[in-house]
Amino acid sequence: MPRPLQEAALELVGSPAWPRHLRAVAAELRSRRDTLTTALALGLPELALPHVPSGGYHLWLRLPDGTQEPAFTAAALRAGVAVTPGRPYFSAEPPAPHIRLSFAAAAGAEEIAEGVRRLRSARDEVLAETVRHRTSRL
Repeated sequence: MPRPLQEAALELVGSPAWPRHLRAVAAELRSRRDTLTTALALGLPELALPHVPSGGYHLWLRLPDGTQEPAFTAAALRAGVAVTPGRPYFSAEPPAPHIRLSFAAAAGAEEIAEGVRRLRSARDEVLAETVRHRTSRL
């Protein structure tokens, strides 16, 4: 890294305002996390939230058994919500299907609520397709 950038970074993190900034960012992320966990509990209770992190940018949701991560991810994207399938983040075979859902870039509570509503639509689409697939095999 060029020396001027190193000096600028050092000045930034050494500033008295830096701890205050970090506290403000952490408080905002906590608020978004709490808003998302509440919205998920109300709007998508069938998606398990096995762990609520004390920090970070993402929630990991366990999808119902039998749900195909790629199908759910594609349906969510069609509904306007970008999620990440969980499989690539596991070092071995995952215990169940998961998705990673970020709350860091959400504009606020309204956008989070709308995102959960759209995820519900995606879940309904995947469930309907699963039922159609099972029915056609009978």
